[in-house]
Amino acid sequence: MDRNVQDLYYKILQVANNFLRNAKMFEISVLRDHNPTYEELAKIMQQVATLVHELADDFDPIMAYNAFEYASMMGKMGVAIRDENEAELRALVDELDKKPFL
Repeated sequence: MDRNVQDLYYKILQVANNFLRNAKMFEISVLRDHNPTYEELAKIMQQVATLVHELADDFDPIMAYNAFEYASMMGKMGVAIRDENEAELRALVDELDKKPFL
């Protein structure tokens, strides 16, 4: 496996873990004031996931799929934070908390 692709994938996992940890620790009003916004960070991770998919799909389709899955969840969390939708954010936190981060 290409080490660079693996590093990009691990960065997605690291950022997703930061999303999870921060959403558990801070009120949505604090998260909303983050700069860059969580929505902006998620968009960057979605771009990274696209790159991982292009580079890894042939030799590790599970990694490629998981990269999109984590980036998608971060995107949904970013929107929930932007919209101050506490219920949606909590549901996404619960869902992300069940992921294996592998």
